[in-house]
Amino acid sequence: MTQITMKRIVATCLSLLLAVVLVLPTQAQADSRTDQRLQNSQRVFESFADLTEQSIPTWLLERAYGVVVVPSVVKVALTIGGRGGKGVMAVRHPDGTWSLPTFVTLGGVNFGFQFGVQSTDVVLVLMSRESVEGIAGGKVTLGADASVAAGPLGRSSAAATDATFSAQVLSYSRNSGIFAGVALDGTVIAIDRGANESAYGISGVLASQILEGRVTNVPPAAQEFTAALTRATNAPASKTAPAEPAVSPVPAVAPEPEPAQTYPLEDPSPGAPPPAD
Repeated sequence: MTQITMKRIVATCLSLLLAVVLVLPTQAQADSRTDQRLQNSQRVFESFADLTEQSIPTWLLERAYGVVVVPSVVKVALTIGGRGGKGVMAVRHPDGTWSLPTFVTLGGVNFGFQFGVQSTDVVLVLMSRESVEGIAGGKVTLGADASVAAGPLGRSSAAATDATFSAQVLSYSRNSGIFAGVALDGTVIAIDRGANESAYGISGVLASQILEGRVTNVPPAAQEFTAALTRATNAPASKTAPAEPAVSPVPAVAPEPEPAQTYPLEDPSPGAPPPAD
């Protein structure tokens, strides 16, 4: 058996394993699973944003366009490695408030000498409008559609580099209680439409409808996640009344995803610390 054939077999096995990890829940289990995902995402975000020297800097979160939180990203490696996980994303509105969370998936494949299974919590800080619009529109490949770099840790900006200042996405991970920046080139972040429909109770609901607040059936866990973002970034509280209820589309015609148009002014220096007084 040739080396190329062996690699193809291993890659197929990893793809099947990750498919099991990312499989959609049944309708009977969906609500409890989406609630659990929201609660786990909130727990992970709060641990990453805790005011210590080993956390995401507050000044960085206050300048972010959005945040993606994926608890327990599973990495499986057997010469060819793969990763997969499920999480949520929220974006910042023009008035500084945070949106309701929309559900996302994360997946990717990498090559090199590696072996084993590992579970890692991941937080992505979105520092550009393009990165947010790309994910809300369907999916984004980190490193290709949006530049990604390991983010700085702690209250000080001394660890920030030129790559940090220019990156559209800053990545963080935690494994076995240790915080560190991590690069995720080649990772795909996509909207989890099935989870969105289940959590918000609307068939065919768009990510843009959720991010713009045009849904009425908001689960308490989603409100709690938004509240956690508000506390961590000293943002104003979100308005509870939605602009208008979302309407289920005609099943025969799939709606075209539209990016949410709810962002602050473009930051001329994404990832850069605020100027000194």
